[in-house]
Amino acid sequence: MMGVVLFIRLASALGLVLVSALSLLPLAAAASSPAWPRVALPSGATPYQLGEQMSVNGTPTRMQGFVTRTAPLDTAAWFRTSLGQPLVENNVQGKLVLGRAEGDYYVSVMLEALPGERGGTRGTVTVANLKTAYEQRDATRAINERMLARLPNGSRLMNQLSSTERGRATAYILATNGHSQQLNRDHLVRRLEAEGYILEREAAPSQARTLGVPAEVANGHTLFFKGKNKEAMAVIRPGEEAGSAIVVQTVNLVEERK
Repeated sequence: MMGVVLFIRLASALGLVLVSALSLLPLAAAASSPAWPRVALPSGATPYQLGEQMSVNGTPTRMQGFVTRTAPLDTAAWFRTSLGQPLVENNVQGKLVLGRAEGDYYVSVMLEALPGERGGTRGTVTVANLKTAYEQRDATRAINERMLARLPNGSRLMNQLSSTERGRATAYILATNGHSQQLNRDHLVRRLEAEGYILEREAAPSQARTLGVPAEVANGHTLFFKGKNKEAMAVIRPGEEAGSAIVVQTVNLVEERK
């Protein structure tokens, strides 16, 4: 459940963060930077892992979260100096994003004030491999089409994230369409069952609220699936304007390389 919650909260922000990065893809094809850049954190920052390596909308990405005791303005000033120039600055959903191209990569730092605390900052460092994303664009398009095939015609893929860690291959998609939640539910159940995911249970919005989960999940109909060495979960909720928004998470066990 928490994986879906985290994806819902990060997906739209990450998508916007990478917009300026993706515009550099044709240039990245001719660039050369052999190693992933390392981004230093301010003194006293407390780091935590978000994803050592994943794919966000087809772009290989590494992410790290951190917390500082300094105010967002002071933290931003530190990164403006440490990241170097030229530096692109944007406000994304109330968060400050600093970014710059570095060889084959795009480095960004997203900052926001810690809720309920004075002077603290929560940040996310994202490093995206633009060269590999450009080289794999056809394969990414095919993967996206396969994921959208699980949903009714007219669905639009908003964000896609995948990662493999400790023998678990996890994939998330966020899509929207103009269909009802019931139609999406029935279509998705048929498609996933055809892939070997059997519906085990479902939770209506009223039931989900009693679990104390965030509104993004509590307002949606949640379905849980099981299969041989795999599982899936879907959250279908009202769209922002009309229709439905659908998040699908699939987890498959994979053989780890020795």
